[in-house]
Amino acid sequence: MNNVCKRCLLREMAEQDQAMIARYQEAIREEDRVSAEEYERRLAVCKTCERLNSGTCSACGCYVELRALGKESQCPYKLWKKEKKDGKTGNQQQAMRKN
Repeated sequence: MNNVCKRCLLREMAEQDQAMIARYQEAIREEDRVSAEEYERRLAVCKTCERLNSGTCSACGCYVELRALGKESQCPYKLWKKEKKDGKTGNQQQAMRKN
């Protein structure tokens, strides 16, 4: 029986999952992607969220590693604050307390 990793991203799990995510990511045009720093920041927020389950957001059903890459994508619970021009974001803890 396979173990379920509640707070894992797909890239931390099976190689076949990593390959699948990589193929989908490659299909997203560069101009439609957030910066590498913003992408990792978004994933860090997801990793602390109780709704993350084996790389999938249980709130919306997305693969977080794909959703986090898109410029126009948003967290269904608004936990990803928009990146400001100076590269800083709002207080994530404040957003979590609202839920």
